[in-house]
Amino acid sequence: MTKHFLSISCLPTPTYIQSGHVVFSPGERHPNRKNFQFFVMMFMQRGKLYIAEDDTQYTVHAGEMFVLQPQVHHYSWKPMDETTEYYWIHFATTGNYVQAGEPKQVQSLIPVPAIHYYTSMVTLFLQKQQPIPNEKTVFSMIKKIFANSRRANENHSDTTQNSIEFWKAQQLFIDLLQQVQVQTPPESPTVVIANKIQRYIEDHYDEKITYEELGKQFHIHPNSVSIYMKKTFGITPNMLLTKYRLEEATKYLLLTSDQVSKIATRVGYQNIYYFSMAFKKHYGMSPSQYRKKYISLKPSTPVNSHGTQFL
Repeated sequence: MTKHFLSISCLPTPTYIQSGHVVFSPGERHPNRKNFQFFVMMFMQRGKLYIAEDDTQYTVHAGEMFVLQPQVHHYSWKPMDETTEYYWIHFATTGNYVQAGEPKQVQSLIPVPAIHYYTSMVTLFLQKQQPIPNEKTVFSMIKKIFANSRRANENHSDTTQNSIEFWKAQQLFIDLLQQVQVQTPPESPTVVIANKIQRYIEDHYDEKITYEELGKQFHIHPNSVSIYMKKTFGITPNMLLTKYRLEEATKYLLLTSDQVSKIATRVGYQNIYYFSMAFKKHYGMSPSQYRKKYISLKPSTPVNSHGTQFL
């Protein structure tokens, strides 16, 4: 059996939608659906499920789990030939995902500023079909999710209780994903070096940085610097450097009264004209306009009737 993996960006985090339990008699089929908007995660208890995704046929056995992708054709390629029982969970993501023959790091859909050093670009890896790991624990969690979902349906008019049940279900679902996820594959040498290049650029953004210097620093050919960065992050070193410098510049614009020319120098631009051009291209306005617009949005300090500012 060829292995397939679903790699799902966790920025934003996948969201639990609904769950259920189903028993099929011999001769019955799984629903025939096209363009269903949710992932379907199945946990088989008994029997065999003959399920297809577009033109690919699968046979899922008792003790296995299986994940269907959204927006594809799901159908039974063969009727059940024995009593078949499983739990199902629908979940959604607005983030990026891909199905492939191996786990792949997936770029976040949310643009995380380079200044957020410790925001991990976490990718969830799920094997499409596999034996249920920690079967006893996983089924216990699934039954809790199902019971929780059922209580929420029974109490649909109680908004407070519904809110509590919603957050319980989300937490249980995240715990379940942690149980069934495939461990992150070890980072390739390309990714390791790309991460080091990123850190170096962020630590030396106010200096002159060249491909030759980066190649020498990390013992690779200068041409490989851009290849490694694009393969890992989807951007070139110059793009990262510009992005990081401009993000630093916005902090100086809003938190200091320094002249624009001084800020340009502090973030690594020797020519204010090039700085202003890059800033306007990125933010759609000049540095001075940016400062004026966003400082004016800050709340003013309250003043009492005697003209004294409250602190």
